Amino acid sequence: MMEQTIDQGIGYSLSILRENDYPKVLFWLGVKPLNFEDLQELLSDVSINRLITIIKDLQNRYLISPIQQAGCFVLTTGGQELTRLVTSLGVWGRQQMDENDGTDSVQVVLPDSSMEQKELLSYRTAVDQYL
Repeated sequence: MMEQTIDQGIGYSLSILRENDYPKVLFWLGVKPLNFEDLQELLSDVSINRLITIIKDLQNRYLISPIQQAGCFVLTTGGQELTRLVTSLGVWGRQQMDENDGTDSVQVVLPDSSMEQKELLSYRTAVDQYL
């Protein structure tokens, strides 16, 4: 975990968002609670050890509950709030990038909690464009 020398809210938020792969972990857990194997499958480019480290750090920051529910990781209220912000920032940023390039932005259709793992996996490439 990073040393806490930040004295502004935006600085603290950015310290989390700057950490590689943290926004993606938050995003997927914001869709629905996931067990370690399903989360790792969605984040196939993240090593198992790195994912363990990320989960522990996000638990220490009270963004992921330290108590699993039915073997799944669950976001805390603060984690849910940050996830909504991360998703909005990602969509906004992608739209700005497209607009600055003179390209039309693709309409964003986010996965939802009713989707099975196979359906969620089809979103991986799209999510990478935003987060």
